Formats: sequence, structure tokens, C-alpha cells
Amino acid sequence: MRQLMKSLLNGLYGLVIVSAMAMPALAQTSGVPEELLKNNRRQQGDGLTFCNDAHSRMRDFDRDIANAIGDALFLKVNFEEGFGGFPLSGDGFLQELQVAMTNTCDVMMGLSVQEESAFPEWAAMTRPYASLPYVVAVVEPDWQSLSDVPYDRMIGTAMQSMGEMVYITWSLQQPEAKRWVRLPYANMDLMVKRVNDGRLGAILLWQPTYAQLKRNNPEAANLRLISNKPVPETFTKVGALVAARDSFLRTEIDQAIDALVADGTIAKIMEKHGFEGVAGDSH
Repeated sequence: MRQLMKSLLNGLYGLVIVSAMAMPALAQTSGVPEELLKNNRRQQGDGLTFCNDAHSRMRDFDRDIANAIGDALFLKVNFEEGFGGFPLSGDGFLQELQVAMTNTCDVMMGLSVQEESAFPEWAAMTRPYASLPYVVAVVEPDWQSLSDVPYDRMIGTAMQSMGEMVYITWSLQQPEAKRWVRLPYANMDLMVKRVNDGRLGAILLWQPTYAQLKRNNPEAANLRLISNKPVPETFTKVGALVAARDSFLRTEIDQAIDALVADGTIAKIMEKHGFEGVAGDSH
């Protein structure tokens, strides 16, 4: 269950921290009382109800993607604000998600699509509509890659994110003298403050989080991106969740995503929001 909650939290890191977030992989049962679930099918005719995390930093991006999917399927798009504010452990998320997907939502936007994740029997993931990288940001003007950062400088990482997990795996394979001390942060604004005051040499975070910081936090004005090398490049693939019983809907959404990737629509939406990465699947 814990491993499972980490997988969904990774795509939602931008989504829960971004709520950026990292979200758990889903277990086979969530323990939701049956009386809270309305198991009759909703009849909407020519519409779909899309939901997303109420605290998501990708809320507007996900809504633009949802509108594009609705247009491609000639369906009216309705939005319901989802839920949010869960701890990094993801406690309570799975239960709230099952209630929402059973009672209210046809599609839940902005979740991590990880091939190794197990999903509960009631849920199914679409293919990714965007693959968004983890990036390294610094204020030093001469550094071009993480390898230029002296090993006596600490680096900040977005707590429990996929990028942090990849960094930990990489660093454990290096000699102690050839790796940086890592400080994990749940508060991205504080991490920006610490790289500006010199306590951190560099920060590793999800690119959508970086884009939002550049828009909204004046202290991020001096930040610039450098290469992740020698740490491997890391992407979080972002897709949507549908009920497993809606297999036809999942197929239609997958086909719409393919078409929107092929005609450049998703790439344009990414550019609008300042997101870098790959439209669709990174592989």
C-alpha cells in the first residue's frame, strides 16, 4: 500500500506539492464503506465530468487538456473541483479518490502514469498526455551542469518526488566523496530562498513547479536551469484516471490523446503554461 501510494504521489507531486506531488500506487481495496458509494451509472448524454486536485499547481494546464479532449470527442466538458491537502504519505487519498470516481467524476486529471504501478480493480489509467522532467536550478552564472557544483555544497530536492528517488538511487552508487549532501524540502518557496542565500548550491524539482515559481515567486527570478548530468534524466508521465468499468471511455480518451499529440495541440498547451518535456509518452 505504501509503495502504491508513492507511485500516484509522484505524478501528483507537481500536483500535491505541485499537487507536482508524488502520489501513491493504488492498492486493491481502499476500505470505503459501501453506503458512501453510488454504484448506479451517471447518464450525461453529450457531456463528461472532469475532476482534478483542488490544490494542484497544474490545475489550469489539466483543464486545458480536458477541454481539448472534450473537443476532440465532440463532448461537453463539465468540471468539478476535486479534493486535496493530503499529507505526503497519501493517507486518505485512495478512499477519497474512489468515492469521487464512483459518485461524481468520469475522469480524474493529473495523475502519475507509472508502468510498474498496480491499480485497484475499480480504476484504469489512460496513456500519458504529457511527460514532464525533473530539472536542476541554480543561481551561479558559470555552472552549466550539476557536475559543476562543488561537492561541499548541499543540494535541495523536492521531498518524496520521483526526481529525489532517482537521485538517491544514483548517489548510493557513487563514492561518498563524489556525491552531494541532499536536503529534502516539502516547501518549494523555502527551497528557492535557501538556494538564493547560498545555503544550497542547487535544487532538484519538477519542471512544472519550477515554471510556477518563476511566474509567482519574485525570489525565483535569478534561478536558471542547468543540465542534470551526471544524474540520470527523470520524467513523470501525467495522465488521467477513469473507472475500470468505463473501458470504452478509456479507449476513446486514449485515441483523443494520440490525436492531440500528433497534431501539436498538447505541445501548444505545454508551451502556453511554460512546461517543458514531451507531449504524450517520453518513450
